[in-house]
Amino acid sequence: MERWYSRLRERVPDGPMVRELIEAVERLPGVDAWSHAHDFENRWTNIIAWGLALWMTRSLYGVQPLQQKIAGDIIGLGSPDPDTFAELSGAGLCVALGAVDGERIPRGQVQTADWRLTWPSGSPVDVEVTTARQKEGYTRRQALAQELANVLYGMHHEYDLVVHLADPTVEEERDAVLTAAGTLRCGGTQEALGKWQVRSQEIVREPTDLLSGELDTRPSWWSADDARCFVLRGVLAGPETQRAPAQVRVFFGVPYASYINPIMKKADSPQGEVGQPFLVVVDIANLPGAFSEMPRVLTGYLPFWKSISGILLYQDFKHVEKVGWLWRLIHNPFAEVPLPEGLHNGRADLPNTMETWLRLTQEADGRGIP
Repeated sequence: MERWYSRLRERVPDGPMVRELIEAVERLPGVDAWSHAHDFENRWTNIIAWGLALWMTRSLYGVQPLQQKIAGDIIGLGSPDPDTFAELSGAGLCVALGAVDGERIPRGQVQTADWRLTWPSGSPVDVEVTTARQKEGYTRRQALAQELANVLYGMHHEYDLVVHLADPTVEEERDAVLTAAGTLRCGGTQEALGKWQVRSQEIVREPTDLLSGELDTRPSWWSADDARCFVLRGVLAGPETQRAPAQVRVFFGVPYASYINPIMKKADSPQGEVGQPFLVVVDIANLPGAFSEMPRVLTGYLPFWKSISGILLYQDFKHVEKVGWLWRLIHNPFAEVPLPEGLHNGRADLPNTMETWLRLTQEADGRGIP
């Protein structure tokens, strides 16, 4: 039968690495039946992303049951279960960040970490991978914020409109924002302290930019207990556009509890072996803004989480030319057992979100991927 790479050849980038990643998925038991699905050729970016996680973890001992579970999910559901794939992908990122050996810890009656991985010149690290989920409260707030942005965008504006709304579920405050926005001139601000703020701003973005530089400054009254998420309404500039189109950005509050609950559960019931470093790896793809918000708020909890040596926030990303991860590593200076230097040095507590990826074209020059 025709191999997957040959079938996808006209769609995928040209390079030996692409073949490796595709074949990593193709080798899973029984998945050839799935390759007859009508949209198989259109799933090549997903196949390559799955292949990266499989390829990066190929030498870890005990990974076969996880591979079999992922194969069954692909055959039955069309894609891996998110939690199962996160466990594999999180370990793949750890390998990309320098882990040189390791195993998937066998499941038993006693709860354990997912992986035991080793970095150079350091004791093995117990690694627990978890997936952060959007809570119903977050989803409702996001929907109401987007509805508000749509209504505001319907008003005629020659400038950007920036709204901070602590709790978009309060109808009276949404109405107050609409009233204030209808009376503002460019450069003006109205607010109700602790509740909402509306600013009209001159457009300084380049015509093709959706955002320019740092996100808009948060009001001084913004609660330290709330993450700041946002939705945006606007249009893309055309090829002849000389001035960026006006847009509406609505920032809304989400209690941090919904962001840090997955980590708090691991801290309350640590699954690492006593005396070994314990790293919690969190897939935060479902929590917009988590890369900027979580490191700031986690700082206040670290003194109480002495069992956790570090926290690795990440999400997968895929592009037509490269595939990999976005990540931030937070080390816990109060931990009973610190992270090994081979993982910590040069990677922990960096000010920006980092990228580790593999280029799919001929110039295979990935950042940090062996």
